[in-house]
Amino acid sequence: MKKVLVFLLTIFPVFLVASQATKSITTEIQGVVPTVFTLSTDMKDIEVVDLVNADSAYLGKIVVYTNTKGLWTIVIKSTNGGKLVGKSTGNNDLYPYLLGFGTVERINLSTDFSLTYNTLVPKTTVEYPVNIIYDKLENLDNPVISDTYSDIVTIIVTVS
Repeated sequence: MKKVLVFLLTIFPVFLVASQATKSITTEIQGVVPTVFTLSTDMKDIEVVDLVNADSAYLGKIVVYTNTKGLWTIVIKSTNGGKLVGKSTGNNDLYPYLLGFGTVERINLSTDFSLTYNTLVPKTTVEYPVNIIYDKLENLDNPVISDTYSDIVTIIVTVS
């Protein structure tokens, strides 16, 4: 009986192994990364500068991020041709200024300014500091009357 029991115990695991079935499931995991292009700034909608006591002002920075490589075109436009215009009715005074954008200083916005930047790196974040340079009120060639002076600057970034 011991021999039969030992024989059965020896064969029984073979039957268990032989009777096992194996099944499997395979899945592919995918994630889609779309083209990402963001333009952000820490500048406010209205930046107030001191025209009496200073001759320049830091406005903030423009941050461009994209996950694609390619050509960036940056166009900067001024509603008033690079001049602050008096807001009061009948005030035709103009307060000239120059813009600084990134490493380019003293941009005259009497015409649109355009900058082309080619990135060979597919993941790029670039920060462009923005500032303006102007003469203090007392140093102007053509003095202006008391008023609020403004201009609207639009910065357009295209990635292709």
